[in-house]
Amino acid sequence: MKRKILSLVFILASLTYFSVFPVSDVRAEEEIPEEKLSNIETNCASIKESLKRTQNADKNTRISLGRTYQTLLTDFITPLNVRLMKNNRFDSTLADLQLNFSNDRDTFNQAYIEYSKAFEILLSIDCRNEPTRFYRQLEEARTKRKTVSKAAIKLSTDISDGAKSVEDYITWFRENVNE
Repeated sequence: MKRKILSLVFILASLTYFSVFPVSDVRAEEEIPEEKLSNIETNCASIKESLKRTQNADKNTRISLGRTYQTLLTDFITPLNVRLMKNNRFDSTLADLQLNFSNDRDTFNQAYIEYSKAFEILLSIDCRNEPTRFYRQLEEARTKRKTVSKAAIKLSTDISDGAKSVEDYITWFRENVNE
């Protein structure tokens, strides 16, 4: 059981990936400085290459996180709750964790889909000829990425809370049942 809890702690560390990226908040009606637009036009090719690398890294991270979230739900959270129910040891806190984690995972998945779509639109824009549109779409993608980050952080919190709940349940069980 301790090894599983340690696995959860390790997973928590990997979930902070999306929380590292800064996101600026620019409104569509605000004037974009000419210097930024000129830099976009001048460095369009290198910006696009950098964005493609970011897209690949994000895709790989998303796949890894998706598998991790699915594994946690199907191999840890759900079987624990099923076993507790079968043994008449139902714990509503752990059942709530399962529901919250499942809902938050769906929120993460949807947020990532929206971010991915915004990123695809960004990559389709010719930044040399449409630097203003490109910049606005870049800000849109950043906003969507921030939403993904928040969803990943929420899942990380769910995992921490779940690990704490499992530890509390084990302590209670040892004190009250194994007398």
